[in-house]
Amino acid sequence: MMSEPHPQPSPFLRLPFEIRLIIYEYLLFPSTTPSSGQSTSVSNLLPDYHTYYTGDTDTDAFTLTVRTMDPYLGAHSSRSWRRRNTYHVRTGAFLTTTTPTTYRVLLTPYTTHLRQTIPSLLPLSRQIHAEAAKVLYSTYTFSFHTHIEALVPFLTDLTPAALAALRHLALTKKAMPYTKEFDRAEWSAACAFLATAPGVGLQTLRLDVMAGRPAAGWSGVSPITASDFEVLTRVKKEWGSEGGGVDLEWVEQLMGVKGLRKLNIRGVVEHCPPPRSEIMAFWVAFSKSIEGGFEEWVRSVMIEGK
Repeated sequence: MMSEPHPQPSPFLRLPFEIRLIIYEYLLFPSTTPSSGQSTSVSNLLPDYHTYYTGDTDTDAFTLTVRTMDPYLGAHSSRSWRRRNTYHVRTGAFLTTTTPTTYRVLLTPYTTHLRQTIPSLLPLSRQIHAEAAKVLYSTYTFSFHTHIEALVPFLTDLTPAALAALRHLALTKKAMPYTKEFDRAEWSAACAFLATAPGVGLQTLRLDVMAGRPAAGWSGVSPITASDFEVLTRVKKEWGSEGGGVDLEWVEQLMGVKGLRKLNIRGVVEHCPPPRSEIMAFWVAFSKSIEGGFEEWVRSVMIEGK
């Protein structure tokens, strides 16, 4: 609970805003040198929950990674979860059951101090919370990787001031041939929240897309142009069909997020078998086009002023 403002402003709040801003940055920005010894948060040692594992990692000091905790190997403490939304993930040998869990934010050797500074600074007063939250959430990129299911609970837990200050997100789209129905539902919910939730101040998005490259490479594979992608979506809208089983609905859902100022799209390449079906053949061609025609197409819709 945040305390009510005092009748008389505290000495700190009587400081000029420029001085308070310098103090907030000193407390909340990454350290210039990494901490030694226990260089990360203890919660970093808890295992992640994966239905699809990728080796992509965040090394930027201004990136905070949000992960889903493994519901079986993590800490099952209602006390540790009481300030976070919980959600269900698919578990079991065949992913046929659901188990509640929650998310956590990983700290790096450059941000381990946030474990103490955030809970001790932001609740001091409403004014300090609003000012410090703007510094914190407009500075860092919050990266979810393939843990898309954690996005809505995490953003819902933010105060209106923090949500309005949020500027930078990073997401990873799982490989299309291996996407399950619950993956599609989680992606759809995340995009709908970003597109329709009031007060979201998102300005930049980094989208990593899993790409497949056979052992023989992409030589001889024709890339898909931006105009080709437009034709594919037109075919679906006007004739209600997807040529060759092509699934671009997830892109249309993402395009519902408007007003971005910056969008970076990158292909995260992994090995895939030689295509033996239309779906796999499209994925290989799509993979070659991620940083070409696909990026051009998506940016033309999502970037403000395009």
